[in-house]
Amino acid sequence: MKKKYIILTIMLVSVIVPFQLMAQSTDVFRQEGIASWYGREFEGRPTASGEIFDSSQLTAAHPSLPFGTRLVITNQHNNRSVTVRVNDRGPFVPARIIDVSRAAAEQLDMITTGTAPVSVVSIDRIVISNPAVGAQVIPSSPSTAAPVIVAPIRTAPAAPSSPIQPSAQVQPITSALPSTAPVITNQPAAMVIPAPQLRITPELAIAHNKNYRFQVGSFRNARNAVEAFDRLKNSGLSPAYERFTNTDNVEYYRVVVASVPGLEVQYTSERIVAAGFREAILREEN
Repeated sequence: MKKKYIILTIMLVSVIVPFQLMAQSTDVFRQEGIASWYGREFEGRPTASGEIFDSSQLTAAHPSLPFGTRLVITNQHNNRSVTVRVNDRGPFVPARIIDVSRAAAEQLDMITTGTAPVSVVSIDRIVISNPAVGAQVIPSSPSTAAPVIVAPIRTAPAAPSSPIQPSAQVQPITSALPSTAPVITNQPAAMVIPAPQLRITPELAIAHNKNYRFQVGSFRNARNAVEAFDRLKNSGLSPAYERFTNTDNVEYYRVVVASVPGLEVQYTSERIVAAGFREAILREEN
């Protein structure tokens, strides 16, 4: 009788314990942030999951969710929603949490704006082995609604302000400050941080009567090329793509800023730096 009791106990433990572990590892995903969409430039190309991209399908790219996860995405500007399936990785632009296909963007009414603030909720109960990586996972609860996690946007820390002596009155200084302006004393010396410069190769003597072409990057991954293109465009430039194949028959995508007059080379360099790039190839156009 004692032997039968031990066997029955082992059988119950073998059934109950895995069920509890499964329940603890099963979660509902929620997230808020900025969504963007990508379309025909990737039509017919393999996604990160190996599936061929079809912009007419309701799919999405997410940095970490398992392929096949179904998500309900809601545009917080107009409350329009769409259900998508994760089949790709992305986005590759800071502060964006998800890329949707053109078909999904149409249903969310974000084609014109390009981006939109959205909420993302998983339909499927998913298992993520390491919640510390990628987006956060919120355990589901039948009695309490899980809070929404808002993905924080990274911003550069503000520079500490210099202390001002109570007796000193600081007057605003402009670039047109006359040479006879009084010097303010009893103030800590301000640290002047030089603006970052674009490293240009090869070194060229710039002629004002000629045009030049910046090559900002060369990418095998088309998604990375699109990211660079968007960053330059948002910086006020007019970038373009160039596709080429090397001697090993490998296709690349160049992102360039072409037809830059010599008088505007310095300004264009500053805009490229503002877009987050530190190096570029500069060539004279014929």
